[in-house]
Amino acid sequence: MILILDTNAVRMLNPSGSNADVLRIIRTSGTAKVAVPEMVLHEMIAQQVIEYKDAYSRAEVAVKRLHGRHPDAVVAFRGTSLGAEIDTVRQGWERRYRAIFDVIPTTAEMALNALIREANGEKPAKLADKQGEKKKEGARDVAIWLSVVDYMEKHPNENVLFVTNNSKDFGDGVEWPRPMGDDIRGMEDRIQVLPDMDAVISVLTEKVQASELSTDASIALKALSQTIGEKAIKMLRGRPQQASILTMFDRSGAFKRASFRRWVAPPDAELLAVSNVSGHKIGENIWFVADVEWLLWGVAQCFIPSRDVVPTACIWETRVLMATSGAERPTIVSDRPVIKRLLPEDRDRWEPVIDRAMGGVDELMAGNTQDIISDQLLNYSEENRNLIGRLPSLEVDDDGENS
Repeated sequence: MILILDTNAVRMLNPSGSNADVLRIIRTSGTAKVAVPEMVLHEMIAQQVIEYKDAYSRAEVAVKRLHGRHPDAVVAFRGTSLGAEIDTVRQGWERRYRAIFDVIPTTAEMALNALIREANGEKPAKLADKQGEKKKEGARDVAIWLSVVDYMEKHPNENVLFVTNNSKDFGDGVEWPRPMGDDIRGMEDRIQVLPDMDAVISVLTEKVQASELSTDASIALKALSQTIGEKAIKMLRGRPQQASILTMFDRSGAFKRASFRRWVAPPDAELLAVSNVSGHKIGENIWFVADVEWLLWGVAQCFIPSRDVVPTACIWETRVLMATSGAERPTIVSDRPVIKRLLPEDRDRWEPVIDRAMGGVDELMAGNTQDIISDQLLNYSEENRNLIGRLPSLEVDDDGENS
């Protein structure tokens, strides 16, 4: 089964929002594939770019007004001095949407046929009466529809849930406007139309109240200590990450901060906090998504020239998708890693863990660098030792990217 969404079903979709979480759960659980036609992908990106341009224009006006009120000759605020980053915004949204959706093709031939249908006012295109004049519109709707039809033709054993609230043009899935009925002749029993995400949730999942889920979610997350450490070494590398050096203090009594390039071996991890839990039952399994903070500590390569490795700790903010049973490996759905050093104002949360860890850290750091690395790697599987053993030899360029 595949879930294919029209633009209106995912308009301005927030990748960190509840609807995106439901789609991730459906996809990760194997309940259904989750996809959009290529035309929908471009429309979704365009919506965000248009909003960005509008917000940028407003910000530019506000900055000019701010400069006019500043008494000094220096520029008061440089937030728009580099110009609008249209390409960066477009690429960023495409990356985030492709992490949620598979994309089914909208070919050049489909686009041409869509324009021809629009020229003839054929559904799902239409002739709209605007101020007494007939306007032809809907070529994008036709392109989306033809993408769905093409997918059905190429996957004859697969059922389709098509999510759109535009029943006026697409039909309700019972009666198909001409020539759409001709497009899917012989395939009518394989496609069902759902009007919105609420209908998707009702058909494919059963929502679980957060109050009923929190305890099970916390238990499942607490069992992930080694798994999270192994994910951290793979995900938190290539860019400088903020952290604290466990054997060095500043005048305030807090740990000195530093940037590290990568962990020497998967760090130890302990659950610090769980929030914004939402879950859905699919079959016999309960899946949930939650914002989770982990305290990570271990040995890392840093950017301090005089030291090869240092005992390091940080707080990793993640968004985790998993089943309460723990049977499936967890998925980190955060778009970019958020790493924080150990701040004094959070001391009541991290200090008990660090106090327990310091004895082992001090003992570990008593050896030379190679002994430290070897001791760390012995705690992990052969597969991970092979992976991690290569990491210290990687070179990092000035931008923090692997070379």
